[in-house]
Amino acid sequence: MLLPDKHVSLADSLLGLGAFILDELRQPHSVDWLHERVGIARETRTLPSFHDFDSLILAVLFLYSIGAIEITGDGGIRRCAS
Repeated sequence: MLLPDKHVSLADSLLGLGAFILDELRQPHSVDWLHERVGIARETRTLPSFHDFDSLILAVLFLYSIGAIEITGDGGIRRCAS
């Protein structure tokens, strides 16, 4: 589910995962690094819901489509300046 609603919490939504991703992207990183960070955050309960790799890709695609992130020359992902 992209947006939280009555039955889907913010942590379970792709919007919440996107917020987590943006917070982690203080500098450019790869998708693999982000996937590891999501796993670590899940284990430490920083991110209280389970997101698999497919959810991560959908959240990255959502962030890219709204112009929040961009792809670097070496294939990494970084936050947009604006």
